[in-house]
Amino acid sequence: MVRSIISLGITAALAAISAVDATTVAVMELGKGGCLHKVDASMSETSSYGVMSFMKSTHDAGKNGKRRENSTTQIPGMGVVPDLFNRADGGVVVGISGESVDLESMPTVASIVEENGAVAHLNVPGRNGRKLMMHLGAERVDSSTFSAAVDSKAQAALSEEGNKIESLSVNVDDQDAAASVDASLGRMLKTLAADAEKAGSTVIVHLVIDNDDNIPSRRLAERQLEDNNNNNNNNGDNNNNAQDFEIPGYYDENTKTFVTPFKTIYQIQYYNVVLWTAVGLSLLLIVANAMTMNMPLMPDTLLFGESAKMVAE
Repeated sequence: MVRSIISLGITAALAAISAVDATTVAVMELGKGGCLHKVDASMSETSSYGVMSFMKSTHDAGKNGKRRENSTTQIPGMGVVPDLFNRADGGVVVGISGESVDLESMPTVASIVEENGAVAHLNVPGRNGRKLMMHLGAERVDSSTFSAAVDSKAQAALSEEGNKIESLSVNVDDQDAAASVDASLGRMLKTLAADAEKAGSTVIVHLVIDNDDNIPSRRLAERQLEDNNNNNNNNGDNNNNAQDFEIPGYYDENTKTFVTPFKTIYQIQYYNVVLWTAVGLSLLLIVANAMTMNMPLMPDTLLFGESAKMVAE
């Protein structure tokens, strides 16, 4: 009975999620990679300020192309973070908005906003896509010029130095425009991925979509519901297996202790700390002795020179 009530509650929440306007930011890493780290997929919902803090902490140059004097700290609690040492070579932000944004007619965009279609998905409640693009100073284009503009932005992000972020936004007015934008985006991503891989560079692509259906959030909730059901079904099996589980070892009658060949994490850590500390100190001692033994020998000017003069006098 309780499970049924919980399931109904989650189902109602899923229905509420799917009816709310939302902005989805899909983050993709093209090329060599290693510049982004996914922390936790459950921490996908954030604010427009959180998205901006992530973009600024990922890319070193602002919209004017100049490196920022002060580094920006990303707000905590987000599902993706940039690497501290491996920095991207550039970034592209593509904003797609309009009343005709329909994922059924945009297969490339639909595949990106799927659960495994990007490195991470950042979900912002409400329609905030245009506001984000305004903060970035994005160039606004229409569907007819989108293909040339997005290719130009991608090549600029790849070729220019300083980890600059390029941005543009397009408004989709009808289904034909949506299909054209989707095809151009797919071609750009394939070309940019191949060029970045060939050059050994990494380019971060941020796809900002205003959509009536917050797909990543809904799929996340559905996955959590499925996981909860699986956990409830496996509780009985886990309890039975726990009763049958035995730690290998034996009981020593002399010391009155249980002896097992397995080590605890504390014992493993202590062993490695002592081992490598001893190795480091031993190497330091050997190097110091070798340098002392091979030190060049020459007459001491202060001792032998002045003493010889005094004896001669």
